[in-house]
Amino acid sequence: MLFRFIILSLSLFVCSISHAKALDKRTVCTWDPVGKNGPVVAFFADLIPIAQTWGLDLTFVPYADENQVAIDLKDNKCDIGIVTAILSRDFVQFAGTLDAIGGITSERKLIKTLAAISSPKAVKLMSEGDYEVVASLPVGSMFAFVNDREISSIDKFRGRTLGVLNDDIQTRMFAELSGATPVDVTLSNFSEYFKNGDLDIVLMPALAYNTFELYKGLGEKGGIIDIRLFYGMLQAISHKSAFNDDFGTKMRRYMLERMNNISTMISNAEKQIPKSYWIRTDSKTKEDLEDFYKNIRLALKVIDRFDARALSLLWKIRCHTSPDREECEMPK
Repeated sequence: MLFRFIILSLSLFVCSISHAKALDKRTVCTWDPVGKNGPVVAFFADLIPIAQTWGLDLTFVPYADENQVAIDLKDNKCDIGIVTAILSRDFVQFAGTLDAIGGITSERKLIKTLAAISSPKAVKLMSEGDYEVVASLPVGSMFAFVNDREISSIDKFRGRTLGVLNDDIQTRMFAELSGATPVDVTLSNFSEYFKNGDLDIVLMPALAYNTFELYKGLGEKGGIIDIRLFYGMLQAISHKSAFNDDFGTKMRRYMLERMNNISTMISNAEKQIPKSYWIRTDSKTKEDLEDFYKNIRLALKVIDRFDARALSLLWKIRCHTSPDREECEMPK
């Protein structure tokens, strides 16, 4: 009996070693403002055991600078790179267009968008060359954080300074059309600019309030305009040649399945912001902004910086969920 037990134990041990060797090791370069114990790395922690069932051993390497993630991805130092949608446009334009201003305006529309890109048919849309955006992680609606409550609407942006993250052409056009002065910033320095008063306006989700200590920039005079400009996203970009053909579809379905967790995380972040900071706007102001958003989207489509197919998808989803919108008379 003892002999049989020893043989069985050795067999299980050998099998476990063989299984471990069978896993393909892949490196995920991850932008995370906090580091290895940060929110982005923590969010993807449960992906590690799931990926093992797909035959993958994923190692997440945190980066403080998302621009370096993009560089290392291009240099093949990463199998996957996680960056903002702003940077992902340089890899896969369709996926990078999903954060178009005014494109996704509610959680319902967001879920429909993520469901649409989770279809196996979406692989071609989410790919360019050897790159594929295998996951889009919504970080919440982008709001305008302002250091003076007098900046209570877009027409009050004139003459103010507005942070443009990673030379984002969308935010730059937003600044120029609103009369604000664009100031180039990165995720590594924008919060210091805002806290020091070198920026009057930054466009950020509620999650940034505590993560980047934006309350220090708001102080006693500032506030947050309650208009949901667009959904900010982090996107995971893979080298397609490093994975099986169905990897992207599996990943995008995984992200869709986690929407309850994502929604809770975003909702909690918005609730944690003191009510006194929210600058309430009326329905007319929100309606007036629709044309402003549309002008930006169409201008970027004309100069080929936004993907026309992605803009069409977002239009269809907006009009399917809100058919009374003025723009739904004809495709935009």
